[in-house]
Amino acid sequence: MKDHKVHTSELIINHHQEFVDLVSECYDFHQKIFNEDSTWSYAKYNFFSLAAPSPLARDLFDELRTLIPSDGKWMQCWINRHMSDEVLDWHNHDWDYHGYICIDPKETRTSFWDYSIVNEIGNIYIGPGHRQHKVCVDEDFDSPRITLGFDITTVMEPPTPLLSLIPV
Repeated sequence: MKDHKVHTSELIINHHQEFVDLVSECYDFHQKIFNEDSTWSYAKYNFFSLAAPSPLARDLFDELRTLIPSDGKWMQCWINRHMSDEVLDWHNHDWDYHGYICIDPKETRTSFWDYSIVNEIGNIYIGPGHRQHKVCVDEDFDSPRITLGFDITTVMEPPTPLLSLIPV
């Protein structure tokens, strides 16, 4: 039985270039504030906070909330922006759920130990946390690969040093 799902977001497909532009603007804003990798500084910000008050980001957040398991309470969401030689190798997320949103995924796959997801514009993957995965490049690219990663927890003990958490 499959314990993960891939949703196709018509919102992202229909507004693809607008999403690429929005995430790129948010990435630039992130760089001005933190001047560090947006992937590994995930605990310091949330994409939806950087994107506020964008109606497009709000619509994406609303869509994402319909996909989150009903016991989800808090989430963090960050920008992954990488070139072909910078994609993420094997790693894990120690959260109840993990997912990612394909904004401009290029020709890539996300490989888990026992299955693989072909990344396409508009894909929203959500599955259990604690699952090793990596990005595989099927064809080199010369502009950034853009996805939004997110984690969801059902239990959070305050206080927490994570500035990235928002309620869902």
